Parts: sequence; C-alpha cells; structure tokens
Amino acid sequence: MSTLRIVSVSGGKDSTALYCWAIERFENDFLAVFADTGNEHPVTLNYVRNLSQMARGPEIAWVAADFTDRLGISGKAPTGNRFLDMMIWKHRAPSARAQYCTEFVKLRPIRDWLASVRGDSEVIMHVGIRAGESARRSKMPESEWSDFYDCQIERPLLRWDEYQVFDYLKEKGVPPNPLYGAGFGRVGCYPCIHATKLELARLEPWAWEKLAEWETRLGCSWFAPGKIPGAHVPTVQQVREWSTTLWGGKIQDPEMTHPADVPSCMATWGVCE
Repeated sequence: MSTLRIVSVSGGKDSTALYCWAIERFENDFLAVFADTGNEHPVTLNYVRNLSQMARGPEIAWVAADFTDRLGISGKAPTGNRFLDMMIWKHRAPSARAQYCTEFVKLRPIRDWLASVRGDSEVIMHVGIRAGESARRSKMPESEWSDFYDCQIERPLLRWDEYQVFDYLKEKGVPPNPLYGAGFGRVGCYPCIHATKLELARLEPWAWEKLAEWETRLGCSWFAPGKIPGAHVPTVQQVREWSTTLWGGKIQDPEMTHPADVPSCMATWGVCE
C-alpha cells in the first residue's frame, strides 16, 4: 500500500516552516492543503497563493466550507461569505467557549478533500503545531491516530520554539507572512476571536466595517460578554473605540490611533505577477 503524505498550510509561520520542512524531507512528494475560512486577510491569501513559488514546492490545494444546505433548511440563502454563512446557521459568533469555527471552516473541509484524494493509500497528515503555543498543545504527542481524519497525525515541529521557526524560514529563503512585520502575533482568521487588544487596535478600517456588517446581519455582536470594561455585551463600535485606549479604557493611546501599515500584497517579495 502506498503512503500519501499531507501537509496542512494556514499561511502562518509554523505551517510555512512545516511546508518547507516537507519539501526538504520528502522532495515534494506530498500534497499540501489550505482551508480558506472566509475570514482571512488578503495578504494571507496572497501569501498562500505564492508560497509554492517562493519555496519551490508543490501547489497548494484550496478548500472551503459550503453551508448552502444547512441554510436552506431554514429558508435562507448563502451570503457569499462562508464564515458569515456559518454564523447565521449557528445564530451566533464563535467565542472562546464556543469555538466551533475551527471545526466547520477548517477541519471539515480538509477532511472532505482528503476523502476525495486518498484512494486506497495509507495517509499521514503533518501539522505545524508547536508545544510552546499553549498549555493544551504542550500536552499533545508528536504522533497519534486521528479518528476524525482516519489517519496518522504527525507533529514534526512540536518541540521547536518560535526562534527556530523564523531561523528555519530564513535559512530556506522564504519570508514569513508580512503581517508579522506589522505587529500581528497570529495571522489566521482576521480577526481571530482570541485577538488581543493590541491586535484589534491594528485592524484596518475595512476589517472593522466587516465586523459591523456581520453584527448587523447576525443581530448580535462579534465580541463575547466581558470583552471590555463597563459593557456586558459590547458592540463592534465600542470595542473599536476601546482598542485604541491606554490601560483603563478612557485615554486614547496616540500610537494606536495611527497603527502600523499593513502590506497590501506580496509585491515586496517579488512574487506577484
């Protein structure tokens, strides 16, 4: 039985290092996949589109969730944005306590894609999780069986630290996602439900406008109760105003009223057509 190796790519530094590691280890004899959540920064999308060219690796398959059938049960039509469709279906935004987004716009689409390409092969999925990212991840094994994907999961970077990741990318001549240079600690969903105050302060106007539109469509806030002082369930506008204040939430931070510019494309790296 042949072995099919899969590498999951997100556009973040760890999965990029994993992709480069797989190129070195398997000489491009693997498949790479990216799940477009519908809540990604354009820079991240462009970065993933160009990653195979920058790293000289295999093309990356794009997958996306489809909530048409789920919405149709309640007589609703898709909005054109899968992340918003998911929230309408769930009647709420995801949160730290109800983080359903990972399953429905990332894991399930990849599982469906995997079912279409695996055939009779033995599958090994490689993921770029590091133990230093969280207490939960620090307890994960380097290798285990996944009933969800029906395959073996390998975490080759589990014991790497952040410095090793950036050093490895530099060694391979592959720049990290430009969003890191603009001060973002995470470059997955934009914004992530776990975004810090500083990360929220760096959001561009279009990102706030997107959240405000989602708030209107959902009839409830993107933000969970207790996100900011003095507001049980804050609106998007309240959080936007709070994000640029100093400690206590009352005085504007002059540095945050003009956040760092975020690159608009990958032209900086000479990979755009």
